[in-house]
Amino acid sequence: MRKFFVLAGMLIGMAGTMMAQDLDAKYAADLLPVGTKAPDLIDPEHIAHPIDDFHGRCVVLDFWATWCGDCRKDLPEMKRLHALYDPQGVEFIGVSFDTRSETLQNFMDKEQIRWRVISELEEMKDSKMAKDYHIKWIPTMYLLDTEGRVILATVEIDKLKAKLKELQRMKKLVAPELAGQDRLPQYPGGTTALLKKLATITNYPFDAEHCGVEGTATVSFFVEKDGTVSDVKVAKTEFKNRLSDKKFSKYSEIDKYAMREKAEGLLKDEAVRVVKTLSGWEPAMRRGELVRVLYTVPITFKLR
Repeated sequence: MRKFFVLAGMLIGMAGTMMAQDLDAKYAADLLPVGTKAPDLIDPEHIAHPIDDFHGRCVVLDFWATWCGDCRKDLPEMKRLHALYDPQGVEFIGVSFDTRSETLQNFMDKEQIRWRVISELEEMKDSKMAKDYHIKWIPTMYLLDTEGRVILATVEIDKLKAKLKELQRMKKLVAPELAGQDRLPQYPGGTTALLKKLATITNYPFDAEHCGVEGTATVSFFVEKDGTVSDVKVAKTEFKNRLSDKKFSKYSEIDKYAMREKAEGLLKDEAVRVVKTLSGWEPAMRRGELVRVLYTVPITFKLR
């Protein structure tokens, strides 16, 4: 489902800290101060959508654009934050300064951006939201509390990450009255049972073992509302091999390449097969309703 909506070493460590402080001092100094009630969001029809629509939940507002290199650089980390905190009740909303809806939607589809995005489809200099939120640089991120008030304004995603972790520790990501309305999907018996199941049913393909190919395939999938899994695919691999060992010296480099490709393919196929057997999940909940949620699990192949 499309998510675009209208609204439809000591010295090294010190240097890094100083640079982060300088960026906020330079680009975040004029942002809305802590305690400010967040302004409305505006869609392309110039209709206002109040932040109060998300009352009771912390809100991450990410001001960005597809043409912004620094925004694209932060995107993988924003995805990780969304994957971690969205199931815990935090609302993520992207505010784009793109001017073409097709460009924005295509980018969101390609990058699999799964949070809400709103845009006036105006350049930043002409955007009411940019003026209301004092945006002069992107990416800029605001974190709002459960009352819709600013608790963080920054251009540094690491600061957003740290603040979310702090609120999680303090159990302030959602208002007390909403506690229990959100939950992550749960495998029967919990994580321990899941890992035991994976260890029991995972087979090591002979050709992969023979070639000394080992490592981890991270598999992504959706846990559906009925507890089944769907859209299972390998999202990332970290493999290594022993094809440089002396016993493989009789093979040409072309042969070794073909052997490695075949072995890694077999490991990925086995990882997908294993995850497809993981039925019977307790589905996730959002605002007290069952929802489908993206989940990832690492499948590790280790040679003895």
